[in-house]
Amino acid sequence: MIKERNETLDCLKGIAILLVMFGHVQVHNHMTDPYLYDVIKSLQMPLFFLISGYLAGAGAKVETVRQYRGRMGRRAVSYLIPFFSWLTIQHITYVPRAWKTALFQLDYGLWFLMTLFLFTWIAYTAQLVQAKTKSEWGLWAVIFGGCGVILAAYLAGVTFLSPSLLVIYLPYYVSAYFCGLHPELLRGRIPEFLQRWGAYMGGLVFLGMAVFLDLVTVTGIVMLGIQTAASFLGCLAVIRLVLDWKENRMKSKLARLGHYTLEIYVLHYQFAAILNPDKKTFLFWSPEGLLYSLAAFAVMSGITAALIWLIDRIAPVRFLLFGKLSFRNGVSVK
Repeated sequence: MIKERNETLDCLKGIAILLVMFGHVQVHNHMTDPYLYDVIKSLQMPLFFLISGYLAGAGAKVETVRQYRGRMGRRAVSYLIPFFSWLTIQHITYVPRAWKTALFQLDYGLWFLMTLFLFTWIAYTAQLVQAKTKSEWGLWAVIFGGCGVILAAYLAGVTFLSPSLLVIYLPYYVSAYFCGLHPELLRGRIPEFLQRWGAYMGGLVFLGMAVFLDLVTVTGIVMLGIQTAASFLGCLAVIRLVLDWKENRMKSKLARLGHYTLEIYVLHYQFAAILNPDKKTFLFWSPEGLLYSLAAFAVMSGITAALIWLIDRIAPVRFLLFGKLSFRNGVSVK
């Protein structure tokens, strides 16, 4: 059961990073497509936060201050070192200004890493409080307290650490954390055939929403709620598809790809437009646009894979760029 669960989660991460990569091919090459990108944008990062929240809820919990310090230290290495290292490299001539800009506008840098670090900090703090109070109410008091602080900062117009970005992805992390903490609620109360039927029907609703609504631009709290609902429906359909997908070579390869999501995330987008130095605009749904997209994706993927292979074998560089401390059996580990 553990092996299958891990392969399923890694497969989902593999799918999510492929969506991120293809989405960046569209964005960085100024390709026009009002439908496909809506689907990609609604699935890619919500999937990652759902997986991260589930793992935090299902995994071993923090019980002592020593464990809390140790885990937060490891997460700081894994997430914050790459976040600040890449900012420094990409803006080497004005590092202090780049750091300041990124702290008030996280998507100026590798925003996912800082956002995940902040969500993890809330989760570990909540676990420590639960251990000290010996009550799950203590855990949820901290989690919902953290949610309240983020929401209040967003409504107040605070820009430090981009609450406007955090509030978008917090629902996925928290809901998945609850599912990881209490898997018996789904398994025991909702028959599997109903889960499957609901997930696939929700997927069809999601595709309809992607066609008729703008799922990319956030114009207000109502639209954010609609977009969040659409993302949940789409992600649940994808998760159900992967759960129902029997083991085969393709699923194993996607799971293998899922081992390298952080490395791919920090590298790939820098080569998304390498075949388009003149910044030509393509119409995606045209022979030229489709062929260019495939070529750009293939070249970007090849360069990214080669750089990951090289960086993984140079310990100091791996530590700075990937936040990885060691390398074992072909897979870099924290």
